[in-house]
Amino acid sequence: MDPLSQPRFLVGNVSESRGVLLIHGFSGSPFELHLLAERLHRAGYHVSLPLLAGHHQSLRALADSTWHDWLASAEQALLKLHERVLTATSLPPQIAVVGFSMGGLLSVELARRYPVPTGSEDVRRPVVNALGILATPLWLPSWQERAIVRMARLSGLQRLAVPKLAGRDVKARDLPKAPLRPWGMPLRALASLIELMRTMRGHLGEVRQPTFLSYGLHDHTVPPACLEAFAQELGTPAEHISRLVLPDSFHILPLDVEREQLFAAVEQHLTRYLAITAASA
Repeated sequence: MDPLSQPRFLVGNVSESRGVLLIHGFSGSPFELHLLAERLHRAGYHVSLPLLAGHHQSLRALADSTWHDWLASAEQALLKLHERVLTATSLPPQIAVVGFSMGGLLSVELARRYPVPTGSEDVRRPVVNALGILATPLWLPSWQERAIVRMARLSGLQRLAVPKLAGRDVKARDLPKAPLRPWGMPLRALASLIELMRTMRGHLGEVRQPTFLSYGLHDHTVPPACLEAFAQELGTPAEHISRLVLPDSFHILPLDVEREQLFAAVEQHLTRYLAITAASA
C-alpha cells in the first residue's frame, strides 16, 4: 500500500506553534497533497494529512460512507493537530485548514465550527485561523445533481459506480506513479457530496477567516466560476480574500504544472495571517 496515500503527521520545528491541516478530495487520498505537505513542513509547520472515512479502500467502502463521516475524519484530525502543537509548545496553536476539491467544503465547515474568538481565547479549544480552498465545487450542473440524487434513492442503484466523464485531472507528466484510484464513483457517495455542497452553500456567510482561493483555468471537473462564488458568499472581508487562477492547470492543482506557484501563494497566505494571529495572541 502506497505510504503517501495513508494518513501522515509531519512534525514541525520544536518551537513552532503553527500547524496546517490538509484535506484531500472526493475519492482521493493524501497523495493529492503530499507535495504541498512537504513544502510546508520544510518551512517549519506541523502538517496533518488525514485519510477520510471510506476513501482509498474500495468502492463499497466509499458507497457506505457519507459526508458526515468524511467531516468526522477531518474534525478528528484537527483536534489531534491542535493537541499535538499545544503539547509540544505550550503556546496557543495557530491552525490553518487547506482543502482540495471536496476537502475545501470540509475546510469551510471546520472554519465555521471553530471560528477565531472575539474575546479571550481558551487555548484548549481549537481555532481555525486561516483557510485555503483549492479547486472546490459549490455545485454540479443542475441536471446532473437531480439525476444523481434520484438514482441514488433507488435501492438497487445505491452502490452502482458511474465513471468519471470529464477530461484529465492533471496536465503534469513529471509525477511519481500515482496510487490507483477507483475507476468510478458510487451514486450514493455522489449524492452525499451533492448534499454537502448544498449544505455549505447555506453557511458560507458564517465563515470570516482570511481565505485563499485557487482554481485551474482548464479544470474539467470544477467550473472556475466557483472561485468568484466563494469570494462573494463568504463572510470574510474582501481585503482578506486572496485569489490565484492558474492559467495552465487542470483539476488537481497540488500535483499539476503550476504547483510551485500555488505552493508559494499558499505559504505567503499562511505566513501573513498566522503570523498576525500569533503576534496578537
